[in-house]
Amino acid sequence: MGNNISHRSLRVQIVRVIFISGFVGWGGLVGAQGWQATTNLTLNADLTVRETYDSNIYLQNVEPSPTVPNAVKPYQESMVTSVTPRMALDWKPVSAFNLATFYAPEFVTYHADSGENHLTHRGALTLSGQVGVVQWEQFNTVTYIDGPTEGLTFGGPPLPSAGISGGNAPAIGGVPIRDRRAALIYRNGFRAYHAHGDFFFRPVAWSYIHDFHTEQRPDIGYQNYVDRNDFTVGIEVGYKAFKDAYLVVGYRHGFQDEAPLPWSPIDYSNTYNRFLVGFEGKVTDWLKITGVIGPDFRDFTGTTPPNFEDHETVLYYDFTIVVTPTKQDTITVLLRQFEQPAFGNPSVYEDITWDLLWRHQFSAKFAVTTGFRAYGGEWQLPVTRDDWIYSPSILLRYTPTKHLSGEISYTYDRATTRVPDTSGREFTRNLVSLSAKYAF
Repeated sequence: MGNNISHRSLRVQIVRVIFISGFVGWGGLVGAQGWQATTNLTLNADLTVRETYDSNIYLQNVEPSPTVPNAVKPYQESMVTSVTPRMALDWKPVSAFNLATFYAPEFVTYHADSGENHLTHRGALTLSGQVGVVQWEQFNTVTYIDGPTEGLTFGGPPLPSAGISGGNAPAIGGVPIRDRRAALIYRNGFRAYHAHGDFFFRPVAWSYIHDFHTEQRPDIGYQNYVDRNDFTVGIEVGYKAFKDAYLVVGYRHGFQDEAPLPWSPIDYSNTYNRFLVGFEGKVTDWLKITGVIGPDFRDFTGTTPPNFEDHETVLYYDFTIVVTPTKQDTITVLLRQFEQPAFGNPSVYEDITWDLLWRHQFSAKFAVTTGFRAYGGEWQLPVTRDDWIYSPSILLRYTPTKHLSGEISYTYDRATTRVPDTSGREFTRNLVSLSAKYAF
């Protein structure tokens, strides 16, 4: 597999960044946790080291077909080491303008396959403030993955009827594998909250750009990646119908772009009009709901395949529900569904996430979080795929001092799919992680 990072260069970069973060951290010790450079400028630095056992790094449970050369093997396990220094700055010169930014490179080593080693640069810049009665915020996040420029080759049987021309890639395209590939991911958003009596007005805008830097090949079984983008503008209006809550209506207009593969004209670029109703605020002292739901009216402008319906209506929703039955317990439910072009072979699917998290704080130093995630992908015809990944998890967190914390976690993934032949798409995986974090 292609790889941009040698073991030696990886070690050199880790040493350099640790040295830099350690220098910043020395200043942090002067002011306890975080260095207060001035009354409105704060610097922070921390370092996280994580060791993970991954029982199935290629997300394959079956032996590949002998007719597909270089196909990955099933149940390839590996220890995975990651080192993440993080540096952050908060600047609040005036109420009308605040700035918060951070940079956190993550160095990841797969001990069983150096071809999967990668360095992920993560950074963010958030600008915010209040001018009169208007509160505004503009955020930017950038992720640059310096990783393999080749996709993996999967040896499952071809599934032309399912829209799969090559081998059988894992369910939902193998997101953990995708996130190790060379790519640039950029997200930004803007909103301005204007309160006026019992009403508020909130213009919004956001964008998502996923630019892959990987090779594209027509080889059977090879996993290609295609660029996709999403741009949205809109407005939301809220009415204070309850003591601590608003009823919300909104409208958003957007455009999604998908790049075709070099040997095929097919792509699922589209425009959409989204009409929303929602709720924001507290129902009771122990229940808070924030979310919207409504229809997406889609018009596909790309070169879609024959018999594809270029005009459709799909459901959109995005809800966060927080329940605090006691001071020690927090239950969070996340429900999200939206349609977008796929990142593998051109197609379009509904991306569905249902999350349930329960956090219990035993003491100031010890907490446990249990969770269950159902992550689904439901494809539109003529592609006949319906993938789901079910993931129960548990995480124990111990914080002996204000500078030091540690975590141990376990996650089990079970993927199911509905296609004519599930070989290569369904998988199971165990992840066990131990990490330590020091905040300077």
